[in-house]
Amino acid sequence: MKNKNFLYITFILISIITFSCKNQDLTTTATIKYGTSFGMCVDYCQREILLNGSKATFAKSKNGNNPDTKTCTKELDEVTLTALRKSIDMNAISNLPDVIGCPDCADGGSEYVEITSNGKTKKVVFEYGKTPPSLIDLVSKLKPVFQSFNDCK
Repeated sequence: MKNKNFLYITFILISIITFSCKNQDLTTTATIKYGTSFGMCVDYCQREILLNGSKATFAKSKNGNNPDTKTCTKELDEVTLTALRKSIDMNAISNLPDVIGCPDCADGGSEYVEITSNGKTKKVVFEYGKTPPSLIDLVSKLKPVFQSFNDCK
């Protein structure tokens, strides 16, 4: 029991130290991933966007043995990049559990946000359409970028 508590407290302290600033130089160094997945679909069931610097890379793939992955890239304008970076609150994100609810249960789908900064990665997976309150601002800015790739072939 003591070891469990020690590990838990150590994890919390490391998280606090690692993510102690809201936007600790996330302006240029962070990579942001946002994606959706549906386990029981026929077409392109998994979609993901990766934002690295000013470059956005979109990938979509099918379920099964032949994923037939398609990718597209584009440069993002500075206004969009600034809005995205300002909406990252690493304190709030680091305090979220890795999985919220029951993502993709009964094929309800799942969404996720993943932030990598300063060599640390935090990924939060949640039920499709049920964005956690502390991610609403970020996800609302990611979705238009994500949807701008709807014509990716």
